[in-house]
Formats: sequence, structure tokens, C-alpha cells
Amino acid sequence: MDPELLSEARIWFRQAESNYKFLSVARKSESYDLVCFLSQQVAEEALKAYLFCQGKEETSTHVITELCKIASEYDEGFLQLKNEIEALNYFNIVVNHSNPVESAIPGTLFGQADAEKAIATAKEVLDFVRDKLPFKATDTTIVD
Repeated sequence: MDPELLSEARIWFRQAESNYKFLSVARKSESYDLVCFLSQQVAEEALKAYLFCQGKEETSTHVITELCKIASEYDEGFLQLKNEIEALNYFNIVVNHSNPVESAIPGTLFGQADAEKAIATAKEVLDFVRDKLPFKATDTTIVD
């Protein structure tokens, strides 16, 4: 394995873990739109870490279902994950892009239930990818 790509994978996964840990802060402040957006970021960063481990140098898409599809070329288990994480793509589009929903701001579109589902899905991706990495990554748990 290319040492530079392995180093890049470690960076991406550490960032995913860092963002995951921050989710509890955003949830406590009732910033549910931020929780949903960061949950998508966690999934994207973890998936990109996996792809770097597979030798994929360029993964410019932010669409996590597309990243899962690419990852499934190396491990078919990502196809099942792809079906389970589709909702996180919506959070990225709504929160990160200007005027995605007419007459609304992202901060008013998501509630606690959305945030809890997003956190659970982000954790699922982190755990799934962690088990596939060729290096030891920490077990990330949100502490209230």
C-alpha cells in the first residue's frame, strides 16, 4: 500500500472521528441542522478514508451513496450500507447549498428525531468503515 495514501486515509478517518465527537455539542445546543450536516460529513470522510486505503487517489464527489458504490468495487458490503445511508445525502444538499428549499432556512427544517437518526447513521458508517481499515482507529462514542 502506498504510504502517502495510507497517511491520507488516517487523516480523513481522524477528521471523521473528530466531527463525530462534536455531534453531541451540536445536539445539546439543538442545532439539529448542523448535526444532520456534520453526520453526512462524518460518513463522507470515513468513506474517503476507506477509498484512500484501496488506492483511490481522487474521490471528489460529496455524494456518499456514490462513494459507497465506488467502495463496493472492493467490498460488496458497501452496497448494503449504501441503502442505509441515503438520507444523509439530503442533509448535505439542504444545509450546504444555497436556497435548497423555497422559503425556509436549514435551521428550521430538521428536528431532534432527524438529528438522532443522522447521528445513528454516522456511527453506523464509522463502525463499518473502521472494521475495514488496515490501521487501528479509535472507537468513537458520543458521551452526553
